[in-house]
Amino acid sequence: MSIEVDRGLKCHYCGREVILPFKCPFCGQYFCEDHRLPENHNCPELWRVRTRSPPPVEREHVSVARRVVKESPIIYSFKTRRERWTSITEIYHLIIGAAAVMAVGLSLRGQGFNWMKFIIRSPIVAFSSALLFTIIFISHELAHKASAKHFGLWAEFRLNIIGVSLTILSIFSPLKIVAPGTMVVAGVADKKVIGKIAFAGPLTNIVLAFLFYLASFHPLCSSREIALGALLSIWIALLNLIPIGMFDGAKIFWWNKMVWAASFCISLILLVLFLFL
Repeated sequence: MSIEVDRGLKCHYCGREVILPFKCPFCGQYFCEDHRLPENHNCPELWRVRTRSPPPVEREHVSVARRVVKESPIIYSFKTRRERWTSITEIYHLIIGAAAVMAVGLSLRGQGFNWMKFIIRSPIVAFSSALLFTIIFISHELAHKASAKHFGLWAEFRLNIIGVSLTILSIFSPLKIVAPGTMVVAGVADKKVIGKIAFAGPLTNIVLAFLFYLASFHPLCSSREIALGALLSIWIALLNLIPIGMFDGAKIFWWNKMVWAASFCISLILLVLFLFL
């Protein structure tokens, strides 16, 4: 019985017979041990080893196709809706809230209905005072809103029935409560973000009160009206720093007790300063 020995395959590069040839994974040919690497047998697919990218011709076609896509963007038939910074509803609520705050500010001119006599006697001064009180209130609420928008949250002012009622009643009482509504915030936020948003309102009032107090000493300003504006602003700050219920102080106290204590003490000191100096 004869036995035939399998001599194997020949190297595709040098022609030598190899019992255990090596197959190139790129061109698919068989080679000996000396020419098994793509570099040693001048593999036509050597570019795959060196660049791992399409050949120059294909790459040129791809780049041209990409340029065509960039030059001809897809135009959709619908328009994306942009979020508005405010709404008609919020404007209505702010106007009503500002009117209530203006009345409270003007009531500082006298108890009961005496402040109405002041409006009749000095309408220009009364209008200036009302405008100043409106700025104080709007600045407080817009500070909340701008801070919430900064953190990517939705925020709009809404009146509160209890707050509006207490604000209107305080017009005719010696104790002034200025809290006609609140800034409603929606979105995902932790207590740090909530605390910072709440702190923005009282901080704005503290800064305004200090600036108004300094301006009251200027000869071109009506010292009494500016001083009343400073008094109302710092009172709004102190009132909102009460750490209970819906007031800003509750959120600030929850976030950072040191920040709450510092802002409350500063507001209290400024209030005493404005009342007795």
